[in-house]
Amino acid sequence: MGIKLFVVAVSMSLLAVAAQAQDKGSNPELVARLEQMRTASEHKAEILNGKPKAEWLLREARINRLIDQLKAGQTVDPKEIDELLKVQYR
Repeated sequence: MGIKLFVVAVSMSLLAVAAQAQDKGSNPELVARLEQMRTASEHKAEILNGKPKAEWLLREARINRLIDQLKAGQTVDPKEIDELLKVQYR
């Protein structure tokens, strides 16, 4: 439990810094973190069925959209990233 909280705290700090730096263009650290989250979502979707699988596929689509926005130099709402992190660490 302590390690999860530490990881969440570090991730949140990284994302907060990344969100502030978004006006400078694409943020490679944030994109890399979102790509890791996408990989985890893909794995979950592969091993689940029914509604849980659909939820993870929707989450993966949201992550893909955020990655595309960041790579295009668009701004991303930090609240969206926070919501995705909450789901990941439940």
